[in-house]
Formats: sequence, structure tokens, C-alpha cells
Amino acid sequence: MLLRWHVLSSCLFIIWFYPGNTTCPSDCNCRIDDRGKRRVTCNKGGMIDPIPTYNMDPAMEVLDISAPDNDWNIFTVGSIFQDFKRLEEIHITRSNIIQIGMHAFWGVPSVRLLNMTYNNLTVVFDHNFRGLVNLVQLNLDDNAINRLPSGAFKHLSELRILTVQRNYISDLVPRLFLKLSKLQVLKMSGNPLQELDPEVFKDIPVSHL
Repeated sequence: MLLRWHVLSSCLFIIWFYPGNTTCPSDCNCRIDDRGKRRVTCNKGGMIDPIPTYNMDPAMEVLDISAPDNDWNIFTVGSIFQDFKRLEEIHITRSNIIQIGMHAFWGVPSVRLLNMTYNNLTVVFDHNFRGLVNLVQLNLDDNAINRLPSGAFKHLSELRILTVQRNYISDLVPRLFLKLSKLQVLKMSGNPLQELDPEVFKDIPVSHL
């Protein structure tokens, strides 16, 4: 009897987490991950615009989009996340993204981690990150970024970790790190940086470079 109840309670638990109206894109996998987060994973590759957010669970907490080495996706990133009020992590990698749309993340203040490594970004602007008021970690490694304008991250006042490794950045402009007073880790190795003006870093109390 106890075993039967245990099985029944497990089934009820699964049903509670996966209500009948929950949807999942055909090229993706939707599940509760090891941390108890609602995760949508799309890693088969070869996907083409648009990112199928229209067919994702509104209660999604982690979005993970990637692809194999030989079959990258082709995506753009615009204002498509506003309906996901519980979204905490966005990972969009190996997707040939060349730019982030203006105010692409407006309306999703719950996001704490944004990972856009392994794309083709060439530049980022402050308006790309407006609305990410609780973002703690931003990863932009392995793109084609050749410049970062002054104040590029000024809307990310809670940012602790910023990585921009293996890009094409040759110089850092004054006030680049404006309003990043909580930044603890900055990783920029693998860029063709020349002389670094100490004034560039006056806005940040970084403990690990």
C-alpha cells in the first residue's frame, strides 16, 4: 500500500509540474532539471529564425539553445522574452547571432545569467541590456566583438561577473565600466589589447582580472 501511494504521489508531482497545457517546441527538450528548474533545451542544431519562444512554457526558468560544431543555428535576438516572468537564465550559443536587438531583454528583470558565447557579435551597446536590472553574470566570450563603447554595460548595476574573452578588442575606452560598482570578476584574455589606461578601470572594484 505504501509503495502504491509512493508511485501515485510521484505521478501527481510530475503532473503538477507538467500541466496539460504546457507546450514544448518539436526541436527542443523540456524538463525539470537537477536544480528543480523548468528548463527548455534546444541543442540539435540547424535551427533558423525565429527562436520558437511562442511554443515554450511561460513558466520556463532556464532557456538553453546551442548546436553541434558543424551545424550552428541561425538566429536573431529581439524582444521575444517578455512573457517569461520567471526566466532566470538565457543561454544562446552557436547561433550565428550578429547583433542584439534594441531592448531585447526589456520586461524580464528576473534574468540573472545571460550567456551569448560562440556567436558572431561585433559590437554591443547599452540599449541591448536595458531591463536586465538583476543580471549577475554576462558571458560574451568567443564572438567577433571589436569594440565596446563607453557605458556599454551601464544598465547592469548588479553585475558581478563579466567575460569577454577571445574577441577582437584592441583598446578600452574611458568609462567603459560605468556603473559596474559591484563587478567582482572581469575576464578579457585572448583579445589583442595594447596599452591599458588605468583610468578605464576606475569605476570597478574588480578582484579578479
